[in-house]
Order: sequence, then structure tokens, then C-alpha cells
Amino acid sequence: MNATCPQCAEADQTVAVPRALTDADRPLDQPTRALLSAPSEPAGTSGAAITLFILAGLLALLGLRGLLSHDDRAGSDAAYQAGYNLGPFLFATILLTIGFVVHAVSRRRRLRTAGPQRQPREQYQQLRRLWRAAWLCHRCQVAFLPAASIQPGFPDSPPIPVAQFPQWLAATAERTVGTGTPSS
Repeated sequence: MNATCPQCAEADQTVAVPRALTDADRPLDQPTRALLSAPSEPAGTSGAAITLFILAGLLALLGLRGLLSHDDRAGSDAAYQAGYNLGPFLFATILLTIGFVVHAVSRRRRLRTAGPQRQPREQYQQLRRLWRAAWLCHRCQVAFLPAASIQPGFPDSPPIPVAQFPQWLAATAERTVGTGTPSS
């Protein structure tokens, strides 16, 4: 199936956006690929928090290794032994606490910037649905949604320059969350 480009009214140079990204016969340049790439899923946990969680886990494993080793430190000071045995767990607890704080702050910031009306998961699903239904005209370098591409009665979109595709896709997904059709 080919869709007719709304700009040049031809169908011979059109291809679905997901297919255009993997088409070896007509490879896209890197900037165009980046603009047409699949939308990323909303992040659940920040990278910094994940890093802190991993480091805390590694330190806890190091502490367990120290406890389970039968290293005889009979001549050592009691404070040294306590520090040797409990130190990794103390640092792991500190890193874990900092990780939870970083996670909570980044989640709060993400929710605050998303606004109270937005439903991030539903909006992402609609964004993916629109992205999968979008087409690219190689001749005109525009993206578009053909009529009935999302559901019967779905109107065709105007030609969207590739440079504006990500913003248009996000705005369209935001307007259509829960309805499946764009609101005028």
C-alpha cells in the first residue's frame, strides 16, 4: 500500500516512516533519521538514580563478601573490625538514600513539567501509534498521516516538513489522547 503525498499528489516516493528508517535501498541522512526516529518512552527512573542504586548494590555485595570470608583478624582493633564489616553497608545505605532522593526529585520535576492534565503513558502510546501510521515522501521531504490511517474517518494531515515532524507529532498526540482523532 502506498499513500499519496498531500504536497505533490504522487504515491511513488512515499513510504511508511518506520520502514523509511530501515530501508537499505534509500537510506536517509543522519539528521533526517534523527528527526524521524521512534519516540522514546517516558523515563521511569533517572540515570543518576539508577547509577546510585547499582553502586549501593555493589557495595552491599562487597560487604557480604567481607562478612562471609573467614579472614581471622583476631589481633585487630574492635573499631577496625566493625568498620571493616559494616563500612560497606553504611556506604551502600547512604548511596541508596541519595538514589531515592534523586529519583523522587526527578519524578516530581517530570510530573510538574508534564502538567496536571497530561497522562504521560497514554500520550506516549498515542505518540507511538501516530508515529507508526506516519508516512514520508522522499520527493518532497515531508511527513504526513494519510486519511483513515489511525481509524476509519481519521482525516488526512497536511504535509509536515521533516524538521517539524517531532514537534507536530507530540502536539498531535497531546490533542488526541483518549480520542484517537485530532481535535480541531
